Amino acid sequence: MADEGFSRSDWLRLISGIAWLAILVSWPRPTLAATLLIIGGAMIAFNAMIFWLAVVRGQEASSVAPIFGGILAAAGVALLPFPGSWHWAWVPLLVDWGGIPKFMVALFNEPPR
Repeated sequence: MADEGFSRSDWLRLISGIAWLAILVSWPRPTLAATLLIIGGAMIAFNAMIFWLAVVRGQEASSVAPIFGGILAAAGVALLPFPGSWHWAWVPLLVDWGGIPKFMVALFNEPPR
């Protein structure tokens, strides 16, 4: 049977997505920057915990979205209302273990074929 269109859950997802977009667009710039920094910082802390468990303690652990926390925090730093703050937007990508450092380690630890 062919799909007749949007279901009720599809409409709810669409409306909630538009509502969140309207909220984020209408937020003042400092509030959006702080929100991105908090969410990105929490994800960076989670990736640090994953690093501790996997590398230091040798347990099985993996990150679901490795570089996403660094990207969110970098966007938060770039949106800060201070002059020249965007110059420091690269720092969260270096601090986040799931970001650039993890990819560099994977790049240089790949065995030659």
